[in-house]
Amino acid sequence: MNRIIRVLIFSVILQLFGIASGYPNVLKSNDGFDVLRLNYLNQLTGNKANLADSLVIKRLKTADDAIHVFYSQLNREKEREYLWNDENCQDGHISPFRPLSCTTPLSRLSAMAVAYATKGSGYYRDRQMKKDVLEGLEWMYEHKWSPKHPAYGNWWDWVVGMPFSVENILVAMYDEFTPVMRSKYIEALDYYTPDVTYEGASTGANKVWQCFSMALRGIIAHDNAKIQMGIDGLQTEFKIVRTHDGFYEDGSFVQHQWHPYTGGYGASFLGEMARITMLLQGSKWELPSVYTEMLCHWIENAYMPLIFNGVMMDMVRGREIAREAMSDQAAGQAILLSAYNIVKYADKSVQERLLPRIRYELTADMACDFLALRCPTWQLTEMRAFLQNGESAARAPEPYHKQFSAMDRVVHRGRGFALGLAMSSNRIENYETLDRENMKSWHTGDGMTYLYTTGQPLYSDGFWATVDYYRLPGITVDAEQMHEAQSLVFGEGLLYPDGYKSLEKWVGGASLEGKYGMVGMSFRDEKSSLRAKKTWFMVGDEIAALGTGINSTDNRRIETIIDNRKISGEAHITMDGNEMLSENGSHSVKKASWAHFGTSLEGAEVGYYFPEKSDIQLMRETRQGSWKEISFYGNPQMLSRDYFTLWTSHGKNPENAGYTYVLLPCKNVQETKEYAARPNIKILANTPYVQAVQALKERVTGWNFWEAATTPVAGVSVDAPASVIIRETEDELFVGVSDPTQSNNRITVTVHQPVKAVAESNDAMIALTLKPELTLLVDVTGALGSTKTIRLKKK
Repeated sequence: MNRIIRVLIFSVILQLFGIASGYPNVLKSNDGFDVLRLNYLNQLTGNKANLADSLVIKRLKTADDAIHVFYSQLNREKEREYLWNDENCQDGHISPFRPLSCTTPLSRLSAMAVAYATKGSGYYRDRQMKKDVLEGLEWMYEHKWSPKHPAYGNWWDWVVGMPFSVENILVAMYDEFTPVMRSKYIEALDYYTPDVTYEGASTGANKVWQCFSMALRGIIAHDNAKIQMGIDGLQTEFKIVRTHDGFYEDGSFVQHQWHPYTGGYGASFLGEMARITMLLQGSKWELPSVYTEMLCHWIENAYMPLIFNGVMMDMVRGREIAREAMSDQAAGQAILLSAYNIVKYADKSVQERLLPRIRYELTADMACDFLALRCPTWQLTEMRAFLQNGESAARAPEPYHKQFSAMDRVVHRGRGFALGLAMSSNRIENYETLDRENMKSWHTGDGMTYLYTTGQPLYSDGFWATVDYYRLPGITVDAEQMHEAQSLVFGEGLLYPDGYKSLEKWVGGASLEGKYGMVGMSFRDEKSSLRAKKTWFMVGDEIAALGTGINSTDNRRIETIIDNRKISGEAHITMDGNEMLSENGSHSVKKASWAHFGTSLEGAEVGYYFPEKSDIQLMRETRQGSWKEISFYGNPQMLSRDYFTLWTSHGKNPENAGYTYVLLPCKNVQETKEYAARPNIKILANTPYVQAVQALKERVTGWNFWEAATTPVAGVSVDAPASVIIRETEDELFVGVSDPTQSNNRITVTVHQPVKAVAESNDAMIALTLKPELTLLVDVTGALGSTKTIRLKKK
């Protein structure tokens, strides 16, 4: 059974009552095993919460109702052959790899045990519930889960899922077990997971799950060695990696070897680290302070840049976007809560820097009530005080630009919006599908742009269930190609199924001062002859997109999708000053100069400018779909959502076709019209060899050299493929250079103008000459696509 589905069954029962990261009391240094266990029990049950609180009352009822559904079906026959016999308890029903006849019953017994221990529950101290849990666990031991029953199927169930269920039972009903009984179940746990080094899968979130489980087992068993094993096992995750799973220097987080997963497995990693940090805080097993320091660094460098108004960007959530209950809002708020529960133990300077941002993000997303929906029960009082009466005022971030070169992702945050860019290469796969999830995301890593604006939860509320997967914003696509909705399978010797990695290595870009970025992607379609060179230039509140070298020989229509927005509220669509598409329909406009998408939701407007007066297609439509169509575990109920789509067609069999457009987030109709009359973006080159763009007001220029260029283009030449970005003032020149191929050692960049002196540099960039032209030698050895910078004086 899919692990998230199992978790969701008990999400209200466990998550809301404390299983989300949390620990209410800092322990005294002399407190031991039992104090830790009782504090963990409070996490599970929320027993110190105010039972008169309306939220607590509602949650208790919801939890009891959820338990009643399966508790009423428990088989109590004396000579029973099963505890439950519904399809969710039958091996192979949902997945051929899942041992459901073991995992699901233990999960249900865990939920029942927690209800038994929860004050205010209808099952609190219920004798029949106690009898059923004790006898049920013993039946599982005799027939399914013990040293005489070898593990089979998916490793996660035996190493992570089942251990947590049994450990929660032992904590919730600790005093109801005799010491002999507890020892017997601890021995069974040791049989399946004797250590925290499960071969091949013991990285990232998977490793931390194992470590937390082992530490909790040690607390239950009063076994110091087990607690220490869990703590020591974390050492492998607190490092910077250069390949495959883990955190990279630029903040990238990769899991399953080839997939950006900051908002998926990364969220689980942070959540489990928050739990184990708080569980052990103040005890003699307290985690080393260096762990808290590294976690806070990752919160700032890896997680927070990917959150906008409390929402975690879907481009780093992998196949979790196909899970209805695990929305971008839920993921974002879970990460923010975990971040809070770690940062509160950090140095004062770190708290002053991060807590205002966390508070801002938790309160910015008005579409999702954090306290009502996400805050664990035991922490309601604490979080109310933090959000309403916190010492640090909520503080929105300043605009920023950040490139995660190691996972082919980019974020550009402006005033009232954020743009995420998802690419793929010979290093990062275009999307993940396994275990029959996320089965239509063929193009989500093909240069898809995620434009988040204030006031519209665009990618929540059924987006992935209803969107046209052949018209995702930002991509250049074979519009007539048909993919199968399928899940990759595990192959012999493969820990994870291997999807599509492009043969192209030129993917990445250069950034400057944390504000400006030039990004490119050499695109090769997975299942057709389509090829393209794609560039994005991001400055302030403008995102310029260029395409060139668009070629295809399959006699199918090729399109570039400018935008595809889910409509919430009233929508007003304008092209060159003419309102159109007041209802569903489509239009073709020749030589369009600008367009605008307006909505009744404040802050959700978007303008579009076409520097080369393009032929534009636009459509307003109602689409239907279900979560079941993209995930085997999804709800089959059909949903209906309205969309506005804007694209340009390159026709069939295009030869060296191209496009240019500029996204203008949050601009109204009049501002878009005025921008089109006096644009700030200037296209300097758009060829298969080099693309170059300039922002006139900011005096920022970007170049993507797809190959060496000895002849200057807009005043710059290079001796190898490179991305270059330059900002110029009256007195200074700021230069940034990167190797998006991640395969070169040195790049020579010539800026064909003189400078006076080097003002600020580093060992990676050396000025060979200053006059009559500036020549820079850039060391990009092992840089993993990161940008090297230099500042020069002009006079």
